[in-house]
Amino acid sequence: MNRQLDALSKKGKLHILVPVILILAMSAILFPGCAGDTYTQTIKITAEPINVNGLVAKIEYHRDRELVNSMHFIDGNGDGVIDGKAGHPEDGIWPKGWEWFNDMYKDVTVGYSTIVVVGEKLKIQNGTTYEFLTGEYECEQIG
Repeated sequence: MNRQLDALSKKGKLHILVPVILILAMSAILFPGCAGDTYTQTIKITAEPINVNGLVAKIEYHRDRELVNSMHFIDGNGDGVIDGKAGHPEDGIWPKGWEWFNDMYKDVTVGYSTIVVVGEKLKIQNGTTYEFLTGEYECEQIG
């Protein structure tokens, strides 16, 4: 009689174990987790001194701390006039809502546009005035 109970309990365990294994396998296939296309987007804006009186303003777009796009504006002698700029000549890649950086880059005319830093505020001016605070901003997490 004990052998019959052991055989029944083994069959009962097998009937429970098989569906559990199938459910786990299907879950692993259908829901692979967060490892796929998940990433964090950040914008980092800095203003740093160069030379004796000069300034370089950097605007960088990072995806999971990896640099994706950037632009730099340089006032080499501290007179407030932008002496150089670096970035994408055409529209660059920016997070949703930050595409206006492309317009700012196009608006800046080397030798004419101005740049001023007052405290944490960075102001770039040509025909349009662009004002923003230096710092690091998390735009959104995708995925």
